[in-house]
Amino acid sequence: MRNLIIFDLDKTCLMTNDNSNTFSIIREIVSRILPNSKILLFGSRARKDYSDDSDYDFLIITRETIDIRKKRTLKSVLRKELAQLKIPADILIQSEEEIISKKEITGHILRHVLREGVAL
Repeated sequence: MRNLIIFDLDKTCLMTNDNSNTFSIIREIVSRILPNSKILLFGSRARKDYSDDSDYDFLIITRETIDIRKKRTLKSVLRKELAQLKIPADILIQSEEEIISKKEITGHILRHVLREGVAL
């Protein structure tokens, strides 16, 4: 599969701040379960207007398309591992192809995520 450009990482800020340890943990867990994937943080944590009890919203971008059942299983595994470390998370998993086909749809969450997301 060819490399598809979904967003310009040079224009997407890399998230580094007080949460860098949490972000490192998230990257490690995601890369172990979904190697070669990209992670975008979005929502209140990306905007830096979160409260102490805010969850982490992130989009995992895979090279290959994953069927819906496997996505559910992967999201469940990821959420459980993160929850054990007291990291509440909402997770989206989309392939590069899925993002390309959905990113221009008005009102679609991916359009919003790609606009405000920050690379981890």
